[in-house]
Amino acid sequence: MNSHLKSYLIILIVAVAAIFGFLQWQKYQTVQAPAEKPAGIGSDLYQQAGNPADNLPAINPLENKPDTNPLTQTNPYSNIKTNPFK
Repeated sequence: MNSHLKSYLIILIVAVAAIFGFLQWQKYQTVQAPAEKPAGIGSDLYQQAGNPADNLPAINPLENKPDTNPLTQTNPYSNIKTNPFK
């Protein structure tokens, strides 16, 4: 056989083996991922406390605001239709 063909075959075999090894290593790393730490006493207290914003009353300070705009009632043409095709 030609020496160039032998060297290409060796390089191809080494590359395939390297890719296969890398994929096996990635699979091993994802399987062996560390487990989550168990929750401590702080986590338990946080779960028991809940969200204090859930118990707030629905207050809107601007719900009954006075109409302080002096120009709201000054348009004499507010009831005119502008689209003649409707």
